[in-house]
Amino acid sequence: MNRILKNFFLLCVAFVTTTAFAACGDDDDDQGGEATVSELKLTQTSLTFTSTGGEQTFSVQAPEQVQVSADQSWCTATAGTMSANLKVTPVTVSVQPNTTTADRTATITVSAAGQRATVSVTQAAGDWLEVPEQQFSVSAGDETVTVGYRASASVDVQSGASWIRPLSNNSARTEENGKTVVTGSAVFDVDANTGAERQGTATLTLGSIVVTVTITQAAFKADPISATAMQVASQMYPGWNLGNTLEPPVAGLAAETSWQPTKTTQQVIDYVRSLGFRSVRIPCSWNCHMTNGQIDPQWTARVREVVDYCINDGLYVVLNDHWDNGWIETNGFTDLSESNVSAKVDALKNMWTQIATAFSAYDEHLLFAGLNEPNCDSQAKTDVLLRYEQAFIDAVRATGGNNASRILVVQGPSTDIEKTDSYYSVTRLSDTAADKLMVEVHYYTPWNLCGMERDESWGKMFFYWGSGNHLSGSAYNASWGEEASLKSLFQRMKKKFVDKGVPVYIGEYGCQWRDVSALSGESQARHDASVEAFHREVCQQAVSMGMVPVVWDINYTNQSGTKGVMTVVSRAYNSVFCQPAMNGITAGVAAAVWPQ
Repeated sequence: MNRILKNFFLLCVAFVTTTAFAACGDDDDDQGGEATVSELKLTQTSLTFTSTGGEQTFSVQAPEQVQVSADQSWCTATAGTMSANLKVTPVTVSVQPNTTTADRTATITVSAAGQRATVSVTQAAGDWLEVPEQQFSVSAGDETVTVGYRASASVDVQSGASWIRPLSNNSARTEENGKTVVTGSAVFDVDANTGAERQGTATLTLGSIVVTVTITQAAFKADPISATAMQVASQMYPGWNLGNTLEPPVAGLAAETSWQPTKTTQQVIDYVRSLGFRSVRIPCSWNCHMTNGQIDPQWTARVREVVDYCINDGLYVVLNDHWDNGWIETNGFTDLSESNVSAKVDALKNMWTQIATAFSAYDEHLLFAGLNEPNCDSQAKTDVLLRYEQAFIDAVRATGGNNASRILVVQGPSTDIEKTDSYYSVTRLSDTAADKLMVEVHYYTPWNLCGMERDESWGKMFFYWGSGNHLSGSAYNASWGEEASLKSLFQRMKKKFVDKGVPVYIGEYGCQWRDVSALSGESQARHDASVEAFHREVCQQAVSMGMVPVVWDINYTNQSGTKGVMTVVSRAYNSVFCQPAMNGITAGVAAAVWPQ
């Protein structure tokens, strides 16, 4: 407030106050004479200030000019000039900002003509910010750092280094002893380090309070993966899919529960491990989480959390780029023009460079799979597929470190066994690392058992599969695709790849578990036996031929009658949902012997 406005304000206060004092005065006052004043009177006896301080004014009527003083250094009182007619003096009280964490009080003493009065001044506590842990040390990998804090109000979070990025700042307000307390956690994403040890800072700010957090990241130390793909594959069976979880093409963290209801936790993965699974395939979307060619760091951080749940349990992890809205799996094969293919190659390299960099510090327990089910049904399309897969391999290897020797999984055309046998040659791919590739196929044969949800004009669903499980008189017995067919198809993969030192990764398999109990003449017991037999046969034959079987699991626990469902584990309850499937997996693995 400039001096003119301030003086005007004080005169206005004095005018209003003197009018109030005058209303209580003698009749002589009404005649325009001087007021007869014998007592010291105050318009206010208490003042309240916020933590930021400031100025307030009260008035004093007294027989003579008043004297004022304050008993605290942070509080000052200044008396103005007394008005001659009504004997009123304005007093201005100035309070400095409170930088302490407690309320404080002061007393203003007013005296005149041997009389004294006091005004109490109360000021609220200042802002405060407590950050218990301010020094963090992290590994050379892509990490997250969580900084906890308590404060009197909302806290701003900033990074002081380009390789440290704020991910989130979540807080909650509570009341403690009548005071507002904000309890929060600031999460920072720390990029993987590819060089020497480095140190950076982040700040938490509340008003004039700044707390600096120091993050020290270890130097990168390459730890070449010596195990071959075949050696790693021999440790990965049986495998389990975290299906319908990180692959929905929905931007943001809400994607995780958009197709199924359960957020993945360490407890979920612990339970999966307890069932005997030794690897987890994580179908994952990436392209739909990109803006201007950059993957959302919050999404990367969440994927890394899920990967770590598995690594914590000693599980192997296969992380892929799943359907991802078909950006490449469909659109990369509908238009085979050079401009479209080249653009997809560049985009794939960019995406996998970011993923590989973010996960560069992981050892052989983490594998990358470039695609999911590339939509190929011809040699020409398979030739394009090989270009995409070469781009994937080149991008990962170029990031160096552990990625230079990481096991990579490449997909056959449509991940179909027959098409892969007919069109695909892994030897056409060039890799700077020897014996580090696996070939992926999927197995949903016969579709009548595995995927059909209703009878079609070309065929009926299969409820009963495998030797001894057919039901006499039923129209739903399998008429093709049983044990002999399964074994024959698997042998084709063994001959083409496994016998030449390249393991085969059956990234998905499974069959519908249906509720046929309400259908007249059908047998739920024989259907259950068929589901068990299918899973047992897939696992036994796959493992015996040097292939890793990975069951598909979508965490949907409603069989929906004959529509069925492919869910083994109920994640909400950490229990087995489809016991026939689980029994088959366990029995099949126990009966198999990995080839030497």
